Amino acid sequence: MQLTRLFFLGSMVLAGLPGCSYLMGDDGPFRDRQGDYLVSPTIAPMTIPPELDSFTLDELYVVPPPLPEDRPVFVRAPAPRPLDTNIREGVVVQRFGDRRWIVIGAEPAQVWPRLRDYWSTAQIPVASEDPVQLIMETVWVGEEGSRNKYQVRIEPGLHAGNSEVYVLQVGESYVADPSAPVNWPANSANLELEHAMLDEVSVYLADRTDLYRASSVSLLAGSLEAESKASIVRTGDGETLQLRIDFDRAWSQVGQALNNAEIEVASSDRDEAYYAVLFTGVEEEDDDSPGFFRGLFTSEDESGETPAFTVRLVTEEGHISVIAEQTEGSADSAELRDQLIRVLHTNLI
Repeated sequence: MQLTRLFFLGSMVLAGLPGCSYLMGDDGPFRDRQGDYLVSPTIAPMTIPPELDSFTLDELYVVPPPLPEDRPVFVRAPAPRPLDTNIREGVVVQRFGDRRWIVIGAEPAQVWPRLRDYWSTAQIPVASEDPVQLIMETVWVGEEGSRNKYQVRIEPGLHAGNSEVYVLQVGESYVADPSAPVNWPANSANLELEHAMLDEVSVYLADRTDLYRASSVSLLAGSLEAESKASIVRTGDGETLQLRIDFDRAWSQVGQALNNAEIEVASSDRDEAYYAVLFTGVEEEDDDSPGFFRGLFTSEDESGETPAFTVRLVTEEGHISVIAEQTEGSADSAELRDQLIRVLHTNLI
């Protein structure tokens, strides 16, 4: 009986309220709070008494600096680019001479927040970050007098959907004023420290199984058009492979691609920037068979010889053009030349 009376009185009180405005209005207990953050005041950082240790405190949600006024503006998240079947799986540390970098089968927008997680897990504060240019810098790490600072940079990979992660290191002796911004060199001062940090980052990324499921991405990092470093361009003379990397790496990549595709190299000359190869073409898979290429098949031109080509690397402004030319004396085949370029693109690593 008591419960019934209370329910009746509660219903009468609610019925007397002027609609839902009392509950949902500006002064109501359930008002709309979605715009509160726009007028929220800035409070001073937490101060820790000098006798206590504060190394475990870190900003979980770092507010980035204002972006330049001429930045690209997106009303909605950028549309995904076409699927590239050459995305490599896993995390691999690539080596070329003294240079090392991480190749990972994920978009830069997916890799960026995971790298932020790494610094937090390693308890290394981030001194600055640029999510548009995809660059992070750590604070000086280590004991004063022998400290080190690291810069981590994410770049698009050779294929769409891949990313490359680079690490640079400088020692405290490199700068006159450790509190001033660092003018980063092209190469690390200590390659051993650079490689050690790169290995740690690669192990962390390899253990992040959620990386490839894109459970969270950075829209700022994704706002930069992440064009892959290798693309096929159609010209009046056929297809050309464009590589946006330096010549040394391009020469090595083309050589590895020829080897991966099991294309016979008759001769090569690095100074003249060409490979002389014998290429018989590729046979496309049937619709019921997995994969795009089944492999190389034997074919000959009208003279009964295996078609010979010259794969030439031409240095142009901002990129290296890889061109396939039919060797003099062989019957010209635009189809075979285009196939050779596509096979090289597919087998880049």
